[in-house]
Amino acid sequence: MLGFSLPKLLILIAVIAVVWYGFKAAGRINRNRQKESNTAARKETSEIVAKDMVQCPKCEAYCTSLDSHTCNA
Repeated sequence: MLGFSLPKLLILIAVIAVVWYGFKAAGRINRNRQKESNTAARKETSEIVAKDMVQCPKCEAYCTSLDSHTCNA
């Protein structure tokens, strides 16, 4: 009763193959999701917002806004 028979071995091999390929598919899906989120994050961080610089009439330093600038000279 406890011996190995051909049908038991074939079912065991089939179960192992299903689990193996299931994990491979899950890993592939996870890797694709990770890759998509990484590319989306890179696109968000790579967008540099340029601001116009204004020259201070007193110290001739450039800043983004004269309202927030204080001259040290």
